[in-house]
Amino acid sequence: MAQDQMSDEALTKLLNMFGMGAGAAGIGGGLYNIFGPGPGIAKEANKYLNQIPGAMQPYYQPYIGAGQNALGQLMGQYGQLTGSTGDVYNKLASGYQQSPGFQSALKQALGAAGNQAAAGGMTGTPQAQLQAADVAGTLSQRDFGDYMDRMQNLYSTGLQGMSGINLMGFGASSDYANMLGSLLGQQGQYAALEKAMRNQQRGQGIGQVAGGIGTMAAGPLSQYFNQQMNAGGKKSQGMDWGTMAGLLGGLGGFMLGGPAGATAGYTMGKGAGSMFGG
Repeated sequence: MAQDQMSDEALTKLLNMFGMGAGAAGIGGGLYNIFGPGPGIAKEANKYLNQIPGAMQPYYQPYIGAGQNALGQLMGQYGQLTGSTGDVYNKLASGYQQSPGFQSALKQALGAAGNQAAAGGMTGTPQAQLQAADVAGTLSQRDFGDYMDRMQNLYSTGLQGMSGINLMGFGASSDYANMLGSLLGQQGQYAALEKAMRNQQRGQGIGQVAGGIGTMAAGPLSQYFNQQMNAGGKKSQGMDWGTMAGLLGGLGGFMLGGPAGATAGYTMGKGAGSMFGG
């Protein structure tokens, strides 16, 4: 009987040592979850997200740069048109030269006017000379007017072309800005997710610490209460020490770590209490 008693005491000591070790392991794991590095998903994702702007910039920058250059030219041209319209007109007109067919047309028109004056007996008269000058002036004005129309059309085409390049650059700049905004949004989502996971991890860690403390205390407490009841001639079969230790561990875990801590504390406390409570 004494040998059996010694065997029970040795087994109790062994279980207590196991409970202390399990409790210490729970506390260590909980502390790591509380003060450890966390999941790190945001940092890992940012390694790749941060590379995208630099990798995509060479594809956007030529169009952005061309658009900025065109914008500067457009502002200068429109500034001249609104502030110094005469200068623009004079600059266009300064390049006027008679068209290749002007002299031929003038010769034909003057010949027709001379024939008309001769038919009327007015050759050499001042009236005939005025008529010839009028014909030459009309042809010159028409030729100059045709030249200015061509120049204005070319000038308008140039403005439209620069405007198109500017719009193309604006579109590239907008697309690049939208891409950057999207990347920032993704980084924000990863940061929020990591924060939520980190909070959950810390809550679980606090629960593990509370449960570890309960585990370390469950063995000695169970042994003490069993000894007290056995000394009084009572049996401990009706007492659910696992549930009691689980509730204590869960309560401590909830107070420290919320629902996640309560779950971890209850699980570890109940397991230890059931093992040591008999």
